[in-house]
Amino acid sequence: MRHNKKQIVIKKKFLLPLLFFILLFLCSVSILPFGIHVFSPAKKEPIKWVEFNVPYTVMEKAMKIDIQTYESETHIDWIEVLSYLAAKYGGNFKQYKASDMDQLVEELNKGEYTEHLAKKMNAALYQYYHKAYSAILGEFLGEYKVKLPKNKEKDSDSGESEMIWQKKYGLKAFSPVAAGYYYSDFDDFGNGRTYGYARRHLGHDLMIGSGTPIICVESGIVEALGWNQYGGWRIGIRSFDGVRYYYYAHLQKNHPYASNLYIGKAVTAGDVIGYSGQTGYSRKENTNNIDTPHLHYGMQLVFDEDKKDSPTQIWINLYDITRLLSNHRADVVKVEDSKEFTRKYAFYEIDKDEKNKTTSDPKLEDETALTMNQSSTPEDKIAVPIIMYHGLVKDKSVQNKFMIDPSLFESDLTYLKEKGYTTMFVSDLIKCVKKGKAFPKKPIILTFDDGYYNNYLYAFPALKKNNMKAVISIIGRYTDEYSENGVEQPNYSHVTWDQINEMIESGCVEIQNHTYDMHTYDAGRKGSLQKGGESVEAYGAVLDSDIGYLQKHIEEKTGTKPNTFTYPFGFYNKNSEEFMKTFGFDATLICEGRINYISKKERNPDELYRLGRFLREPNCSSADFFQKNGIQ
Repeated sequence: MRHNKKQIVIKKKFLLPLLFFILLFLCSVSILPFGIHVFSPAKKEPIKWVEFNVPYTVMEKAMKIDIQTYESETHIDWIEVLSYLAAKYGGNFKQYKASDMDQLVEELNKGEYTEHLAKKMNAALYQYYHKAYSAILGEFLGEYKVKLPKNKEKDSDSGESEMIWQKKYGLKAFSPVAAGYYYSDFDDFGNGRTYGYARRHLGHDLMIGSGTPIICVESGIVEALGWNQYGGWRIGIRSFDGVRYYYYAHLQKNHPYASNLYIGKAVTAGDVIGYSGQTGYSRKENTNNIDTPHLHYGMQLVFDEDKKDSPTQIWINLYDITRLLSNHRADVVKVEDSKEFTRKYAFYEIDKDEKNKTTSDPKLEDETALTMNQSSTPEDKIAVPIIMYHGLVKDKSVQNKFMIDPSLFESDLTYLKEKGYTTMFVSDLIKCVKKGKAFPKKPIILTFDDGYYNNYLYAFPALKKNNMKAVISIIGRYTDEYSENGVEQPNYSHVTWDQINEMIESGCVEIQNHTYDMHTYDAGRKGSLQKGGESVEAYGAVLDSDIGYLQKHIEEKTGTKPNTFTYPFGFYNKNSEEFMKTFGFDATLICEGRINYISKKERNPDELYRLGRFLREPNCSSADFFQKNGIQ
């Protein structure tokens, strides 16, 4: 993240007046013409209405691209792709052309990023759709583990095949109908209903046999359970992030729910939660007044808790989403000597914030919790967490994912001191591994990327006050620029050479290499990554002219030579790692959120490369941030 002077001038001259004009215009209207209806942004009120009409084929294609590129150098997020297309079409996917998605993917593979492309089209519209589509689909894809037979030729029911956990990435939301059960449906969202009073149908009906096991679409908390005049026996489940409320209605008479269900229970995607029936349309409980057995299920978006039960509720058309979920149906088995069914294969989600997540295998809950929060350290290794900061700014208008309030950093230092952690330089870690220096009892490394002036202004005094250490990886071009112009603006300026030398001399800061001028997506190159079609020799020459130059430049200016390279945006590959070793770097830093485990006895220098780091999030207390990442 960085801001240059040209960008700041543009902001001052044009952005504020433009925003003021836009806000005045939006305040004067209540409905935008492109499908998303919003409250006035001037009041910072949430989205008021979302019309979701993305066809199944478009979602499926975007989803497959996301899954196929997940572990590649260019992971393409399907939500961003769909949001971009929605902004391009004004929400009308009747205009969709497959070539439009292909062209977008081609641009992203060249190193462009979606938000930047959207600015050339309609940035505000893209942001609205991204928020809306993230609310609907944001938790559908992700990492998960499922317990399957090791030998696919043998069925696990017979007990002849060992069951093992397999890690996957893909669709982790399930169809509401168990595998092996037939259903039919059509696009019935918005149709009229007359029982009780005239109203629109705000769910989706699946015509299905009575007693069919109903599956939890997404993990969450049971919020409603019991009889409803219109829905009969029904279940309401809120997603863990609180945004989606799933409603399952008209469940089976006498046996509507799974036996272990209760309000407040955490349920896992793919669990059996109930059984289909035809109850409802009666004030009398347990009454079949529905002509045909079917499941009514719906998704309500809750952007504002006060609006959840209001006449302005936001319900989503699930017809095309149901087609998408039909590709992921839960296998179920009957529980012996009972009317109950249960899922066949244990499952749990791998998520950055696992405090609410549950496993569908009760015997493994303790083991799973350890795996999720990474708090289990092998006996022969020592855990070395690394925290990644960028900027510290007091101006709330520029605070974001990478620019957090200085008070959070100060609070982090207090938390770490109280928990007995010892801050290290990467240089200290290198000495432990390569020279046999003893590890501190609870080591941790604090890093700052990009070298903002606010690191010197706010972080440096806090480090000195607490006698703690941090690593700052600078972008050489900007240090040169601000050393020359002398501008000291906390929101965007970068540290100067004089400030760098002052911090080094204090013993609280060490400086590392973050490229001279490759912290960019320009010309199809993603940071310091090799371009497609670029020869290894040409790539090495480019790295030497930039990274190699900064190595010499830092040594000339400070008398110290960096021993660690911090990858811009975390992008690396096999060739980049080989070159970093050639340039003499003893360690490299990436952006993967995980704890590093370093061998205590057999010191292995290879463990110093591709060190993972946790990005310090805003709006999260120190205790919550560290504890959820296993730093306790």
